[in-house]
Amino acid sequence: MRKDMKRKNDRLVALLGAVLCACACFVGCERKEAVSPEPPAPAASNAPAKQVASRLDDAAYQAQVTNHIAAQRRTNVARDRIFAQMEQLRERARKALQKGATEEQVTAELESNPRKYPGWRELVTALEKNAEANKRNHAAAQATVRRRILREAAGQTPAKQ
Repeated sequence: MRKDMKRKNDRLVALLGAVLCACACFVGCERKEAVSPEPPAPAASNAPAKQVASRLDDAAYQAQVTNHIAAQRRTNVARDRIFAQMEQLRERARKALQKGATEEQVTAELESNPRKYPGWRELVTALEKNAEANKRNHAAAQATVRRRILREAAGQTPAKQ
């Protein structure tokens, strides 16, 4: 009888240990909710609060941003066309070279044979011009947003329309 009690105790301890391990794993892996900081208390000044117009409500600003986006899309479409033409020429050059040629070898083949691969140099030049245009468009968009932020900081935003 004593052996039966010991077996039951061993089983009970094993079962209890398994349950405790499972509970510890589930409790320990619980995600803690992020505590959001309380909003700062309003300043105790008698100055009226500045009313800032939303950038979404400013039609002129939205038109400028839309124009910048359209210009960037146009340069991206042109870049994709250039890449497609360049890839066609690269494939032709790969076929002319031995199997397993590196990109440097393919580029050297394209550069060294302008008659065999007409238009390669023009495509490289067009790609460089496109990259410059894209940088100019990006800089203009940043300048537009920067000017707007500075005007907002100075309190010179247009009223809601």
